[in-house]
Amino acid sequence: MFRSSMFRSVATLITVLILIGCAITGQAQKTPGGVSNLSDTSCAFNFSSGSGNTFLQYCVAETGNITRIETPQGHELVQDGGGTDGYGVCNVDGGVASYFDYGSLGGDSGNWGSPILLSQTAKSVKIARTTSDGIWTLTQTIMQVPATPAIQVTMTLKNNTAISRTAYLVRWADINADGLVSNDFSATRNSAAGWLPTIPFANNFGVGLQLENVGNSQFGFISGFARNIFHGPNPCNFAGDSSSVVTDTDGSIALAHVDTIGASKSKTTTMVYKGF
Repeated sequence: MFRSSMFRSVATLITVLILIGCAITGQAQKTPGGVSNLSDTSCAFNFSSGSGNTFLQYCVAETGNITRIETPQGHELVQDGGGTDGYGVCNVDGGVASYFDYGSLGGDSGNWGSPILLSQTAKSVKIARTTSDGIWTLTQTIMQVPATPAIQVTMTLKNNTAISRTAYLVRWADINADGLVSNDFSATRNSAAGWLPTIPFANNFGVGLQLENVGNSQFGFISGFARNIFHGPNPCNFAGDSSSVVTDTDGSIALAHVDTIGASKSKTTTMVYKGF
């Protein structure tokens, strides 16, 4: 079913306030002195390739959020102002804390420092961002893969402290295929996807977006999640609000990674967004 834009905006505002203000038992907490960045929905870096069925166009905000994905041509899967992509980190050891930036619709914990642009080419952008308490630095390299076509997202999480820490790292997306908020969702050990199904004999052919782990991640645990709500998860409770299959719902997807990262060490994982 369709949601009115007013209902969705009010629901989002309520969700974000809860995520920021509540305790860590299933909700996120805000670190005092955190930096709230309002540029996570603006298109700072635009990428485009192909045509027709190989067409891929997407935008990346200066914070490393992907604000728009269109593939194949004429089929928007994540729209400016009507869907978003983002990331989250949970610090488990030495005081539990949650950090996330899922864009205006997904929620922002407000405890990230300003992003730093490390490099930019015609096909990629590399952005680093440190939590406001200085514990973690997340470096994202987002690269266009025209041949597939796909968006490759490489995330490196560095522990900046002198002790080993367990971290949860989450990538998340609110998929609204062809601008429709009610989609179907499912997940596997290495992926999660949202789509509009094809309706047989009605000349109505479905489209969708998949987020998939590629290669050998340095994180020991990986799992995809189909979420039955459209806003992003608390990274410390990444499996919350998820089901094995979600149908005809304004939902979202997440891909979670878990591992211990040594003092002053980092771990890297790579995933791709691709249409199907």
